Amino acid sequence: MSKRNDLKKRLKAADRRRNRRKASQSVPQDAANQGEPSLPQVNPADLIAEILVKYGREDKSPSDVAATAALRACLNGEVPSKEPARTLATTIESVARLPGVTARAYRVALRDLLDAAKQHQGRRQENPDAFLAYLSILAEAV
Repeated sequence: MSKRNDLKKRLKAADRRRNRRKASQSVPQDAANQGEPSLPQVNPADLIAEILVKYGREDKSPSDVAATAALRACLNGEVPSKEPARTLATTIESVARLPGVTARAYRVALRDLLDAAKQHQGRRQENPDAFLAYLSILAEAV
């Protein structure tokens, strides 16, 4: 019978340890959630589109080529060689450093905008700046 009593003591001790472990793991998570405010949800695609629309409105001669070169350079982690694309790329890269923007969401936004640019650059002879025009129409609609 002493084996049975010893086994009961061990099982009860193990249950107490498990309960303490569960309690200690749940308290810091709750305290962290209450004390630290959550980061605001930021959509990097919207921010990058705003930058591109601003570029299309304020630049003397905006071009889709500079915009797509800047997007492609940001996606590849490079710096464009030509001036309008270089300044646009540095402005776009500032979005990645904002709080609440994850690296994955930033890359997905760049890929989505590059895909949209490819769809709107099919007929360059008719409208060479179709992508920037498309973004400005979307910005006005919202």
